[in-house]
Amino acid sequence: MSSSRLIKRRIKSAKNISQITKAMEMVSASKMKRAQDQALMSRPYAEKLADTLQTVATYSDPSLHPLLQSNTSEKSLLIVISSDRGLAGALNTTLIKKVDEHLQTVSSDVIVVGKKAKEFAQKFGHNIVAEFVQLPDRISLDNTIAISQFVIDSFTKKAYSSVYTAHMKFLSTLSQRVQITQLLPLSYDSITETTEQLSPKSEYTFEPDPKTVLSFLLPYYVEMIVYQTVLDSKASEHSARMVAMKNASDNAKEIVNELQLVYNKSRQASITNELLDMTTATMSIAS
Repeated sequence: MSSSRLIKRRIKSAKNISQITKAMEMVSASKMKRAQDQALMSRPYAEKLADTLQTVATYSDPSLHPLLQSNTSEKSLLIVISSDRGLAGALNTTLIKKVDEHLQTVSSDVIVVGKKAKEFAQKFGHNIVAEFVQLPDRISLDNTIAISQFVIDSFTKKAYSSVYTAHMKFLSTLSQRVQITQLLPLSYDSITETTEQLSPKSEYTFEPDPKTVLSFLLPYYVEMIVYQTVLDSKASEHSARMVAMKNASDNAKEIVNELQLVYNKSRQASITNELLDMTTATMSIAS
């Protein structure tokens, strides 16, 4: 096959790749906007829920609740939240590297959320106690309630001394960072830290009583943290994939331009050689 024909084939392949990555970039951009809005809009609600917990805590003794009590279990539990698909740059690689470092320091079982987390845990022989894959792009609280309930049940049964979450926290379209955070036991100090700043108790009335309200709010607070963590992970995934596909599209265009230049030079050289051959033949006939 001639050099020009080979270059033309490479140009065609690069253009096809560029079209595919451009389409994926547009799809990811659409999903990214929805995921970002969902993640950012739910944060004020979670913060307000924490404020409400702090208020109720002044009327009861939150340290008595099982979700705030430590135990003597020798094992920890880590919830690893990744994406189901790749093509998201270094997103999953960065997460898994930090998770691996964490798991080397503690004896921990693993809950995997996403196929990439599952593949990592299976590859390195970590004990998977629950797996949740193929979560929808539009996450609702119903989609994460099973994760929260498994965690709450396991912790209250004292199967684990602590529970952590590991995910990519969404900061902006171009910035995400690994965040490994203790989920359980809930921190007594974090719940009561603003007690002195709250209004007097006489301004509040609880039905049926503060202890019952607190017992309802604490599990719901855990559910909201897990939900918010998954939302953050989804926003990070689509942001990283959109940026990765844009970079791939730009690189493909550069390759096409470079190959087109090489093709033009090759074609020009071929035409020049043909003209030289014709000139030489004409001169030979004339002589």
